[in-house]
Amino acid sequence: MRPAVVSIFGGAVLERVSRLLRIPATGFAFALLGLGGLCLAVTVFPAIRATTRDQALRTRRTQATIALAFNLYLVILRLLGVMRLDVDGRDRLTRVYGTLIVANHPTLLDVVLLMALVPHAQCVVKHALWRNRFLGPVIRAAGYIRNDTEAADFIGHCRAALAQGNNLIIFPEGTRTVPGEPLRFQRGFANVALHVNVDLLPVRIECNPITLTKGLPWYQVPPRRAAFRVSVGERIAVAPFMAHDSRAVGARRLTSFLENYFA
Repeated sequence: MRPAVVSIFGGAVLERVSRLLRIPATGFAFALLGLGGLCLAVTVFPAIRATTRDQALRTRRTQATIALAFNLYLVILRLLGVMRLDVDGRDRLTRVYGTLIVANHPTLLDVVLLMALVPHAQCVVKHALWRNRFLGPVIRAAGYIRNDTEAADFIGHCRAALAQGNNLIIFPEGTRTVPGEPLRFQRGFANVALHVNVDLLPVRIECNPITLTKGLPWYQVPPRRAAFRVSVGERIAVAPFMAHDSRAVGARRLTSFLENYFA
């Protein structure tokens, strides 16, 4: 056989072997995420709650523990060969304080990525997670905000979180992106930004080849190791969108602007 043919054949075999190895590695990673979360929920977080009487300090310690756990988890994913990670503009994240962070949501790992990278992070979560038997106490201890409260209460919780110096992460899509479909943002983030008068920090998450998307089972791993890229943009001022006579108009314009930005 010619060297070029051998090289192509060998490359194809190695790619197939790599993919076959990443299937059990991915399954192990998911099991580790669940078991790790359960372990923290029954050991570390109750200890923090029992030893820290001040609620604000308890929230900060819980947030720091979650960030540390997710950073360790990302290291394990890279050692397992499941993913690569590149962060562009990491210094902008290390300096954030009382900031509203908006991000697209292409994969299941987006929450893990941002919770690991953003200091003092709070997140808007679905009500199902808030009521989860194991994760619910952790989510409440970390000061996360449920997305099914009344509009006034929701904005009030967001205002309080930002005023305390926490960084609030919102995925405006509300769920993972459906591959091949245009982005459709909900206006909740825009209403928060305009009511609280807080600028936005956009974070773009890309994954190539795409994996762990909405409707795709975990065992359908891509042919190559997924390369994640997190790009932190420049702050987006909300003042121009507050100049409209109607806040509703400003929220629609801001939502449209962010859709175009991420598209």
